[in-house]
Amino acid sequence: MKNMILGLLVVGSVGCSHFKEAPKTVEFPYAAELLQKVQQGTMRSPASIELEAEEQPSPRRVYFSALYQQYLTLGQHLNKKSDIQFCPAFHHDKIQTDSSIVPKVTLYPASQIEEEGKDFFPELAFSKKFSLRDYHGVIKGELEILCEEGVSDNYYKFDNLVTHYAGKKSFHTKPDAMRSVLKIPVFANFYLVKMLEIPGLKLESPEEKRFIKLTQTYWFEKYVTEASRMRNNFIKNKMVQR
Repeated sequence: MKNMILGLLVVGSVGCSHFKEAPKTVEFPYAAELLQKVQQGTMRSPASIELEAEEQPSPRRVYFSALYQQYLTLGQHLNKKSDIQFCPAFHHDKIQTDSSIVPKVTLYPASQIEEEGKDFFPELAFSKKFSLRDYHGVIKGELEILCEEGVSDNYYKFDNLVTHYAGKKSFHTKPDAMRSVLKIPVFANFYLVKMLEIPGLKLESPEEKRFIKLTQTYWFEKYVTEASRMRNNFIKNKMVQR
């Protein structure tokens, strides 16, 4: 049996307190062996991730800004402009993010992905029943709630990670940590966007560095970097074989 763990992402971005229907779910694949290797080798924060010693935005603002930029990034690929016009709870953060550069992403043809490479192609999780466009719409739903109420059920998951688990080494060294963080949209979207990002761009937003630092999930960022490199090598090899 293929050695793979499926990360469970609750993309119904808010719980039953906001939606009557059960939340949609998407299972993003990831490589268990690579994850274990990365977790064992990542014991402290890389110097490149350290933020300057200045007053930083609150976790709520970091969560919103990261999620909103991810929404814009996926929307650009789908040719869907943001129709979130007003955001009372995060007015300044929305304006700032609207003025930032949006990374470009692209999906790889599923028919060309061989079995051994499937761990590195999260777009395989989407289907006609629940497409990337549907997924994008769910992110919009959470953003609308954040804009009106300032918090969402998924934000509380993020805050719980920051408050109770960020400083626990035992959490960060367990393989199940990946399953846990992928239940939080900003992590799942970070993983999806970075894996789909066109090679060579390497556009990083301050919010990405901030939410990694807040949660001390440096192993997660390193995993995504390594997995993205392996994905790109797979694509290059396929192009050479043509």
